[in-house]
Amino acid sequence: MLINEAKALKLTRKHFTLVAEILGQINDQENREDLTDSYASLFEATHPSFDKRKFIMKVQFVYDNCWADHSGNENFLAGSNL
Repeated sequence: MLINEAKALKLTRKHFTLVAEILGQINDQENREDLTDSYASLFEATHPSFDKRKFIMKVQFVYDNCWADHSGNENFLAGSNL
């Protein structure tokens, strides 16, 4: 059922890139890899020209850039001590 719903959305490269950028910001490696594999498999099953390898590489690229300087740990809430 999820595959048919994804097919109906007519996802494009922009959608795949956005999802990869979101997944790349997940710091927990196991969760990031599990979600990346799940989404990649779904996209691969719904789009004939989807490249799973490139998607995984994009997620890793975003992760490396996001967490290299620990900027992903910034708290953007004003006055927050979290």
